[in-house]
Amino acid sequence: MIKLIANISHTEQVKPLIEYNERKVEKGEAERIYYTGFDENADKNTVISHFALHTRDSKRKDKNMHISLNFPIDDNSKLSNDFLKEISFDYLTKLGFPETHPYIIYRHFDAFQQHIHIVCPKIIEGKKVLQDSNLYLRSQKITRELEVKYDLVQVNNLKNSIKKIPEEIFIKDKIEDTLDKRKKFSYAVDYIVSNYHPVSLNEFNEQLKLVGLELITNSYVDKDNNEKIGFKYKIAGSNDLPINSSTLYSNPGHKKLDKVFKNNKKFRQRRENEIKDFIHDKIFNRYHKITYEQFSKELEKIDLEINYTYKNGIVAAYRIFDKRENLFYKPSGIDRSLSFGNIKDKFSTKVERNYKYHNATLLYVLDKKYKELYPNSSKENNAQHYVMFMARNGMIPDVYNGKLRFNNYLNKNPSDNDYTANVSIALKNLDFNEISNLVHSKNYKSQVFQYQKELTNEQNEKTPEKVLSESLLKGIDKIIDLFEIKQKNKVPGKSKKQNL
Repeated sequence: MIKLIANISHTEQVKPLIEYNERKVEKGEAERIYYTGFDENADKNTVISHFALHTRDSKRKDKNMHISLNFPIDDNSKLSNDFLKEISFDYLTKLGFPETHPYIIYRHFDAFQQHIHIVCPKIIEGKKVLQDSNLYLRSQKITRELEVKYDLVQVNNLKNSIKKIPEEIFIKDKIEDTLDKRKKFSYAVDYIVSNYHPVSLNEFNEQLKLVGLELITNSYVDKDNNEKIGFKYKIAGSNDLPINSSTLYSNPGHKKLDKVFKNNKKFRQRRENEIKDFIHDKIFNRYHKITYEQFSKELEKIDLEINYTYKNGIVAAYRIFDKRENLFYKPSGIDRSLSFGNIKDKFSTKVERNYKYHNATLLYVLDKKYKELYPNSSKENNAQHYVMFMARNGMIPDVYNGKLRFNNYLNKNPSDNDYTANVSIALKNLDFNEISNLVHSKNYKSQVFQYQKELTNEQNEKTPEKVLSESLLKGIDKIIDLFEIKQKNKVPGKSKKQNL
């Protein structure tokens, strides 16, 4: 999904900008929807002369601007010509142009994502030029304001997750009209190229099925006797006459797709690293043992689906389906460490949590909340209050080698490796009797619950205390999902420990 985006470029000569857009009009790929000259239907030479006359006193090398406004796909239905003229005028005015400033607007139809091109002089009058200090930051701020004012899809509501194919994109029936077929095929192919990240023809063809198309190739010899590969597009699974790639707006042929695949390799590497790091850091660091079901559930958090292969009723292999990209990955292709042979020992019939990671995460969450709840207090200046806060929220303090560490009360028989890293608190400032009486009381678990409940009842609806208690009451796993951290394992040396 794409938000409202403004792209700005600067040139000295206006002629190439006008001619580019007018050629699009002649080919039926654009429409001139507004011009501030005396005649809205003036030919291109009149427009060029008008703008040249306006900038004649300036010798700047960047006295003309070319702006494209690109709108979210979800807003296509509301983008009438009048709407586009209004939002363009609003954008230019907020950018700093006077109301009478000359400009021309073209609406382009060469992509499914609706967009307009605005050509205008950067010179306001005489030699006075538009203030372009922080121009791109100002433009970005303006587009965010326009999203709200015109009820467009806002950038804060966008998520990088599974894409929903717009119904208007999907091609399921034969299209008789040649121009309509060209347009719809162009939109569909460009949607896949813009929203997915194939790195090969096989992947590209799999993703094209999402819009009802498929790619076919044919070899031929050109007039210079060179072997070439031609690309054509057709409705998937039909006998419909295919259409040459060169006929489509963006010319998605061999040369274009090679460039697309090359650029996508960087994205693919980032995605594969995300998958590898999530499995190792967020799953295998959290669990000593995990069930196949829980493993699948964890990977759903980053839009992955696991398909297991069974042999004699036992899991023998697995594949990863990326729902964002509509592609299957071979785990060992992402990294050898993810092959089933290398991770099969991690699986069990029950979940065994890695409590060091678990405890470190809880301590991080509670420490952050303590700072929000008590900004004037800290573990340095009020150690007893800090430790009691932790204990009342289920983190049992423990002294080991003269240092303080914590373990969650749910971990009944912790080993040395389960505890958090040492917390820097001066032990001489602690009242061990008060802490011990709390954590060793028979109703300690209910006291933890009651403390969280009291925090909720004492505060208004939106206070940090309520946020804290509600999060805790939803369960420890939920907290960990909301506040992930990476905790390096530090194995302490062996010595006697003193339970408080």
